[in-house]
Amino acid sequence: MRTVARDFPEVVGAISDDGVRALFSQRFLVATEIYDELVDAACRKILDEIGGLSARAGLPAHTRTAFDYLVEKLSQARPPSESVEALSAELAATEPDAAVGAEIVTLLAAEAPDFFRGRKSGEEILFSPARLPLWIRYFSNANILYAINNTLGAETLARVLPSAGADVLEIGGGCGSAAEAALRRLGARVARWRFTELVPTFARRGERAARAAAAPGTVVEAAKVDMTKPWEAQGITPASFDAVYSVNCFHVAPDLAFVLGQAKAALKPGGVVVVSECVKPGAHPPPSYVDFVFNFLTSFTNVTLDPVLRPNHGFLSPTAWRANFLAAGFRDVTFVPDLDAVAARYPKFFVGAIVARR
Repeated sequence: MRTVARDFPEVVGAISDDGVRALFSQRFLVATEIYDELVDAACRKILDEIGGLSARAGLPAHTRTAFDYLVEKLSQARPPSESVEALSAELAATEPDAAVGAEIVTLLAAEAPDFFRGRKSGEEILFSPARLPLWIRYFSNANILYAINNTLGAETLARVLPSAGADVLEIGGGCGSAAEAALRRLGARVARWRFTELVPTFARRGERAARAAAAPGTVVEAAKVDMTKPWEAQGITPASFDAVYSVNCFHVAPDLAFVLGQAKAALKPGGVVVVSECVKPGAHPPPSYVDFVFNFLTSFTNVTLDPVLRPNHGFLSPTAWRANFLAAGFRDVTFVPDLDAVAARYPKFFVGAIVARR
């Protein structure tokens, strides 16, 4: 039995809020344990195929971030157990709708040597047109490994929105699973939901999902928005929203200060930003299994760093998130749940929502 299955009551006991604690099931935590072991197995396979630790010096410079992740992840891993194939089969048997995560890991494990030899980019491997159906299945509320960010975000948003007539701007809505979860949770409280996404294939699906989930009286708008460019010029009127909402998007902003400044400008006085993210708590968090796939993507690694505000690319710590929101002029920055408290019992806990008021 995996550790989390045995210690599940202690792990969730660190979440003091009853409503939030109910979102984290033993099914979810067991699935993450299997997926974590699968990522470790994939890291071993890739390192073996490219020549092990000594291979770094000969790698193209742009691949070394991904290489360093593989080494660091394995330094924290348990002794080798099962193969990529065996763990993929176990995840599929345990959570069939999460098997898409194993498909993506298996794909990357097979093609990563081409990345490290400079023959393919991570984007070519993972986001070619033929692979988009994988991501549509992955970014789904049916996938227990991904849906938790949507359900936690929806719960958090429900706690901070006005009781009626709320105007919500969603940034980076993807295939619509976040909007779907939130609109079903919020119902008639939302007067207007502005769904935005940059990638046309995702945007079309996301708009359909948002419209299908919205209450009869809710107006759903849809627009193409690039969060890295001025929002007002893209049709977002300043001071017009009660909330800016985003799930697993803000962390890829090359300039996070700019994005937070744009979000603040879009809010009415007293409005709130809710960002549901993979968050890495603690002063020295272990490498996350969630980082594995995305470390191969330039959009994930090519960001502006700062020793306090952005000490690393990718997913940030609660300390860094708080510093960023405060630097952008927000107040009352809080986290749902208390990530550091949970991580003290279970260091691989990476799911959190950040709330900040204008």
